[in-house]
Amino acid sequence: MAQIEKRQYEGGKVTRWRVKWRIGGTGKWDGQQFDYQVDAKRFKALVDANGNHRPTPEQLVEHGFAELLPAGVAAPAAPEPAEAVLTFRAYAEEWLSQLVKPHPETVRKYRERLEKHVFPRLGDRPIAEITRREMREWQQSLRDAGLSAKTIANIRGEAVVPIFKAACRPGEDGEPAVRTSNPMDGLPLPEGPRAERDILESPDEARLFLEAAYAVDPEAADLLLCKLSTGLRWGEVSALPPRAVSVARSTVSIVQVLRKVNRRWVVEPKPKTKQGYREVPLTAAVARMVAERCAAASREPGRQFVFVAPRGNHWRYEDFYTDRWVKIPDLAREKGLPRRMTMHGLRHSLLTLLATEGVDLAALRTMAGHASVTTTMNVYVHATRRHHEPVRQIVGGFLGVDELTAAGG
Repeated sequence: MAQIEKRQYEGGKVTRWRVKWRIGGTGKWDGQQFDYQVDAKRFKALVDANGNHRPTPEQLVEHGFAELLPAGVAAPAAPEPAEAVLTFRAYAEEWLSQLVKPHPETVRKYRERLEKHVFPRLGDRPIAEITRREMREWQQSLRDAGLSAKTIANIRGEAVVPIFKAACRPGEDGEPAVRTSNPMDGLPLPEGPRAERDILESPDEARLFLEAAYAVDPEAADLLLCKLSTGLRWGEVSALPPRAVSVARSTVSIVQVLRKVNRRWVVEPKPKTKQGYREVPLTAAVARMVAERCAAASREPGRQFVFVAPRGNHWRYEDFYTDRWVKIPDLAREKGLPRRMTMHGLRHSLLTLLATEGVDLAALRTMAGHASVTTTMNVYVHATRRHHEPVRQIVGGFLGVDELTAAGG
């Protein structure tokens, strides 16, 4: 498979993305550089679909990379079709253009996923001829490429299945349906081991993680402490304004979020869903830390956020991840933390803790900001070993093994 490398020039001010691969999988290295990561991802998908070979001139033109044609090679003329054939790509583009309910950034993500994971294999196929076998093989190819079952479920559930459903309905003016059946109906996800997310399971593990965070950068550590103690998403905690903090009630309210739109991080004045509007309690120590930051913000004209990057603005995820986060789990493991933590794993850690401590499901769903408690329990709550010792005591008492072994000794 091809790889994508992040490259920085002019002292880190300019970022480029390079796609590189071994020709045919085992030959010499070849590569192509891009200004934007999304273009690099699209090009990588073409290289992978082409068996680790550079895309053909026809493919370059078709997928919007005509500027990469070799010198002296003219853009191939599009062949005259014998008759118009409605391809999956053409139907998908029309479907995307008619969506009105999703946020524009959500529509952009749908298009990006289709360009990267679906169009290279199915884009040129007549949508009416795509079979169930093709869709099963497509799913398995994503699994073989290393995508998780959850990622594949997101791709098919958010875009592929709705496209086929739309194709099975008559047109707006009564035209006959493009398809008679949905090839995704009843098609299970490809089998494979579910990767269990690492979480902090004990006070000692939380202490090791936080010690590492404060050793790397106290400013960043305050943000991570708030994230771990509240279960907030990245976009919620990084855009938290002082006005959302209630010192008297020791709570924070989610009133705005940070979201990436057209490759830029912007603050939006409302959460994505109505469940996103919620009030989250703070422990005494975290409430003091947040209150001190709010007081500092009041003394700094123009400061809009509780947690700020070195230049005084909100943290961009990429900067925080690259400059701060990657150092923290490594240091925590050196200190003895037996986990490979991710930033989102902090949210999983809190929700698992609350579930194991018996917090009722309604409160748990509210803390998470989920529409359904099923999402909270099935995705965010993990099995831990905290029950092992109570189980040993209960089962040992039931069996009376200790008395038997003592008598036998």
